[in-house]
Amino acid sequence: MSTSTPRTPVPAPTRGPGRRNQDASAPPGAAPPARASDVPRGRWVGPAAAVLWAAGGLAALAVTLTGGTLAVGDADDLSFGVLTPVPGATLTPWVAVLGLVGAATALRAWLGGRHGPVARGDRALTVAATTVVGLGVLALTDAAILARLGYLPVTLVMAPFDPVMRAAFQDFVGPGPLLQVALLTGGALLVASTWRFVRRAAGACESCGRHHDGHDPAWTTPEASARWGRRAALVAAAAPAFYALTRIAWVLGIPLGFSPDDVADLAGDDGWIAALGLGGFALVGAVLTLGLYQRWGERFPRWMLGLAGRRVPVGLAVVPATVVAVAVLPAGVSLVALGLGEGQLALTADRWGAVGPMLLWPLWSVALGAATYAYWLRRRGTCRTCGRG
Repeated sequence: MSTSTPRTPVPAPTRGPGRRNQDASAPPGAAPPARASDVPRGRWVGPAAAVLWAAGGLAALAVTLTGGTLAVGDADDLSFGVLTPVPGATLTPWVAVLGLVGAATALRAWLGGRHGPVARGDRALTVAATTVVGLGVLALTDAAILARLGYLPVTLVMAPFDPVMRAAFQDFVGPGPLLQVALLTGGALLVASTWRFVRRAAGACESCGRHHDGHDPAWTTPEASARWGRRAALVAAAAPAFYALTRIAWVLGIPLGFSPDDVADLAGDDGWIAALGLGGFALVGAVLTLGLYQRWGERFPRWMLGLAGRRVPVGLAVVPATVVAVAVLPAGVSLVALGLGEGQLALTADRWGAVGPMLLWPLWSVALGAATYAYWLRRRGTCRTCGRG
């Protein structure tokens, strides 16, 4: 007979709903243990923001030290923002300063909070620095980016047959537009990286935002986000639809908020092509925005052969909506500021159609961003990083 003591079976760790296996001895609210197989979604955002801002800041500094001028202010012939009257030589060193501040802020947002708690003042300082850099980006960009997005479909179709359209397409890749694209991209990455930093510092998952202690804000639940996201989507769809209504009316010869003579001139100099392109782009965007809260925005409708009934990839809706929201904000802010400065915002009977819809663009940007975030909250599913869902 064996005299050895029988072994007590060791229970296997349990897996809770939407949660990875965790050590039962871990204190409440602690983050799940790191695993080699865990790959945080979006982990590239922090380093990408830091590299982009560092490269841009050093490049702008090199241009400044060698006496060059960036395509900003009056050095950009295609710009029509609030800083257009400012000499490019004056703005160039400030772009270098903005780039270096952005690099330092991006580096802090990338590395902060990874090895311990972050003081509230440190978080506030990082958010404040990101805000300052963001305001600088808004000042240096204008409606040219949004206009080019609207013109792009028509330009691509007409460019092979029209030399004027080919010249317009070449303007799209000029130094001024490319610099604005780089600034907007860097600004968006910096905001996203700072957001992830704030989540880490607040004891939440940097990828999905869920708190490690399980106490998430009530407004982030799928039910709540569906309610306020629907309202935001309706506002975000109404603004471009209003803009599209005026432009398409002009193409049809209807002087909606525009003088009959101006409508006639629009048709006479092929301006109807631009009006139709921008109006059509805005109308399509308005319809697609409705999908951020409707069922066909989550599953492809029946008429889409080969895709009917399949789940719409989250990124297919979130990425383009985010791009438009980012492009609309500087467009709206610059046009409103420029109009106020030049006294051109008078909403007269033969003028309101030209400027009235654009006054809604800042609201459009904010509403579209909110609707997109609500859509993502509803469909984010189980997080690959923290296992919660």
